[in-house]
Amino acid sequence: MRGMERLRLLAAMAGAAFAVLVVGAFVISPGPSSASGVVVVEYYAAHGTAAVWQAVLAGFALVCFVWFVGAFATRMSSGPAVPISAAAMAALYLIAIGCWETLGENYAGVDVNGVPGEGYGDAHVLYDVGIGATHLANFMDAAFVGATAAALLTTAAPWRRLGWMGIGLTVIQLINAPLQIFATSGWSDAVGAVVFLALLSWVFGLSMVLVVSMRRADVVPPAARR
Repeated sequence: MRGMERLRLLAAMAGAAFAVLVVGAFVISPGPSSASGVVVVEYYAAHGTAAVWQAVLAGFALVCFVWFVGAFATRMSSGPAVPISAAAMAALYLIAIGCWETLGENYAGVDVNGVPGEGYGDAHVLYDVGIGATHLANFMDAAFVGATAAALLTTAAPWRRLGWMGIGLTVIQLINAPLQIFATSGWSDAVGAVVFLALLSWVFGLSMVLVVSMRRADVVPPAARR
């Protein structure tokens, strides 16, 4: 296999790497139980180092994601919708992770009894900015899933079924996005986590599809072939 072909195959596999790294990032630092300033400070005082490592893993994950999206858009002739929605999604998640990483840097190992009142307020605001960014990212998640599903619908028959599954996931993502903004109960957080895992599973699946299409060029022809 020539060098460029190896690079394209690695780019295809980068989507799977993205999904695995994101899961790892949130396993090591799942976040505080509420956005209360006291709870946020207590969490990051105890888990600040983990939050910093979460940012590192998330950063590498998004590098993999961008690399993968470029490979997918080129292979599937998807047009601008896939890279634009992916870029917006990545930007919003970077804002969220950046906020939480800042909390980890500023509060790691501090004595919570010595934090002034405004410190708790700052922690609350910074954590909430991150949460708000993820709420908006949910809409871009839906746009990305929908764009990639539409691209799959233009390929050969074996992958069109996956495209229709993506359309169904897009509908779920569109329902979840406003739900996460308006709902405040624990069950909505659980729903959000499940839908986010579905997004990661979708990217992982797309990555495997792309790898197979590159290894077996006759299975997934260019988009023009019906």
